[in-house]
Amino acid sequence: MRILYVAGDNPAVETILNGMDDSKLSGLPAFYYPFKMLLERGCTIDLLLYTTEKKTVIESAHFKKRNLIQIHPWKSILPGSVEYMLLLRRASRKLLRSRHYDFVYGMSEGAHLAVYEAAKMGIPCGLRQYGTQEMANALEPIKSVTARRLKALKDYTYITLSMLSRKTFVLATNDGSRADELYNILGVKKKKFRFYFWTSGVYIPNERPKVDYESKDSYPFGYDPLALSMINRIAVVKRQDRAACILGELHKRGYPFHLYLIGTDDSQKMHEATVAAAKEYGVLDYLHFVGGKSQQECRQYACNSFATLLPCEWNRVNVFYEVMGEGSVVVTNDNHSIDEFIKDDVNCLVYEEDNFAQAAEKIIALMKDPERIERIRNAAHQTAVEKFMSLEKRFGLEAQLVTDTALGKDISGYPLVL
Repeated sequence: MRILYVAGDNPAVETILNGMDDSKLSGLPAFYYPFKMLLERGCTIDLLLYTTEKKTVIESAHFKKRNLIQIHPWKSILPGSVEYMLLLRRASRKLLRSRHYDFVYGMSEGAHLAVYEAAKMGIPCGLRQYGTQEMANALEPIKSVTARRLKALKDYTYITLSMLSRKTFVLATNDGSRADELYNILGVKKKKFRFYFWTSGVYIPNERPKVDYESKDSYPFGYDPLALSMINRIAVVKRQDRAACILGELHKRGYPFHLYLIGTDDSQKMHEATVAAAKEYGVLDYLHFVGGKSQQECRQYACNSFATLLPCEWNRVNVFYEVMGEGSVVVTNDNHSIDEFIKDDVNCLVYEEDNFAQAAEKIIALMKDPERIERIRNAAHQTAVEKFMSLEKRFGLEAQLVTDTALGKDISGYPLVL
């Protein structure tokens, strides 16, 4: 079976091109693991990659140099969005006519034109839709549906067009992306495809990783009782500025914690807001922007910190599942996004949203009770084991959906929502 993946640069692509070493994966596991599983099941995958820089391939067992097809910007006078669409459409048409593909999979909405070309030629195809929360939030307050659509086409062109085009299925992540609501917000019916809305899968250790509280190694290689971690890309919806406020409240009470922000710096606005909050509290020297790290390193940051902060506008994200699986002490606000999984003082600490003083007080109280710390860590890991979807189950199901679709099998039995 031969599959064409269509994508732009992202951390998962970097891992694939650099030999497919799982330990170096720094992002988009939802892209990487189904790709890997399909290869391991004997599929041949070609990757049509739009990239500004020429890429090289470190060959792995299943992915070779010949499997990478690159397209680069023309650097013409055309607007970038127009040039991109023309490039992708031309390249995908050429590939689909010259090679036999059993399935075409677009990774994110920018790839929808290649999927559209496949649908026109009768080739089974799907689109993987990622975070659309910010788009839904921006459009929902607009009263007129027509005005919403015009703004959507102007500001979110690729996502909007992808919602209208024909394909076999769309698979969106059920993690607060609001992808299901977005169709209703724009008054678009899902007539031209099946829409699957599935939660993501995460690595869950069979046993809770043990913490060496007496370790002499420096953080994150060793435990630091005065380290707080927050593992999220720097973005407005992630609210690193709130984490800085919690840090400040701890210092006001005489507890000199350090806060480590692990994640790519995607928003100058949030970066500046976080620095401003730290300056206001006088704790800038205790704030550390670590940058993007591999998932393995992120788990280490979580496990060896006193607690992991989750003060986002919406907390039902991969990081929540992953740090709970590590048995980290999660300190989260009560915005109700993860209510079915959490209970204050049982498997995490929950504070009233924006009540940073309360968050600090809860952390300080926990510091004084080592037995309670262990109980919460154990309960967090147990919650992950019992309630979260593992990598193998979730991404194995997606790989099977792709192969069944490619073979023309009936896919109506797959759950629409997970």
